[in-house]
Amino acid sequence: MKEIKKQTKGITLIALVITIIVLLILAGVSIAMLTGENGILTQAQNAKNRTEQAQADEENTLASYESYLNSYSGVNTEFIDSLGNKVKVPAGFKVVNPQDNVESGIVIEDVSHGETKGSQFVWIPVGTGIKKKDGTTFDIILSRYIFDEKGETLLERPIDQGENTISNAYREVNIGNGNATAKENIESNEEGFRKSAIDNGGYYIGRYEARTNAERSNKEDRLTQVSEKPNDFVYNFVTQLQAAELSRKMYDNSSFESDLINSYAWDTAILFIQTCSDNKEYSLQKSLNNTLAAKGTNNEELKDEECNIFDMASNCWEMSTETSDIQNNPCVSRGGFYESNLNFSSYRSFDYIGHSVMGFSFRPIIYLK
Repeated sequence: MKEIKKQTKGITLIALVITIIVLLILAGVSIAMLTGENGILTQAQNAKNRTEQAQADEENTLASYESYLNSYSGVNTEFIDSLGNKVKVPAGFKVVNPQDNVESGIVIEDVSHGETKGSQFVWIPVGTGIKKKDGTTFDIILSRYIFDEKGETLLERPIDQGENTISNAYREVNIGNGNATAKENIESNEEGFRKSAIDNGGYYIGRYEARTNAERSNKEDRLTQVSEKPNDFVYNFVTQLQAAELSRKMYDNSSFESDLINSYAWDTAILFIQTCSDNKEYSLQKSLNNTLAAKGTNNEELKDEECNIFDMASNCWEMSTETSDIQNNPCVSRGGFYESNLNFSSYRSFDYIGHSVMGFSFRPIIYLK
């Protein structure tokens, strides 16, 4: 008999290639299903992101509601920003941007004080270990500062009266030493503004140059209610004495004080801005407008804004409680001026008490009791 040969069945090369191709196609489809724009992993990540964002939005919404409810409590409250920094909120105010943080500029708004309702102020932190978005921390020490040609802090001014003279002329003097615009003994850190700023970890400055509800045309216009509302007119044509009076009368509250800005508040705010904003030389920033912005540069196309604060370098000179030893010119204004390309945000200018022109304005501050 003939020997029958057994046929061995196997996979041909062509079949193997086809199998590999099919597997690759299936793998590609699987990878696309997992990682593509509409893939399972992508959708899962998107779902995770949406959940986290929804949680953050819910927390911000709750913080906003809490802030709003607290504003009617009649007492100062505490707000924790998105990084864990503490912000003290005056009675009758709410936090406008609870989703932000101190570094960005926490804004509060008056929601319950009659004619000033709608006025906005920005928190200037004071202290050490203040948290930033990038995970680092920074320190802001309340003091009077001068800055070098690069905008960096050149010297921290000592707090002792008699040694705090800047440029041999500019001082914050005791209320009993002839400073008619001083509300308190500003040289002391045992009471008043400086004690409050240190104890409470900060203070507030007006978000804008002082405002009022009607445009002022000359120095004879009567004094009206000062505000910090974004769409009111700049409160100009004022003397230093008038600016001090208006600032102090802005609020009469048992929980906090309002006052005309002093040199400690101005210089520390400039230091805060250039520590936290992209403009690391803001202390040398000059005015961005060459004609008066009647409603501030926040209503102009070109805005002078850093950390939610407007026009410390632009628009009007701003009166302060600081004084000058220059004979017959004891009045001191700060910041940039629309008619001059020489003045900058940390600039000091002396003038006489009764001077009142279109380019003279001021900025109130708030500090907690």
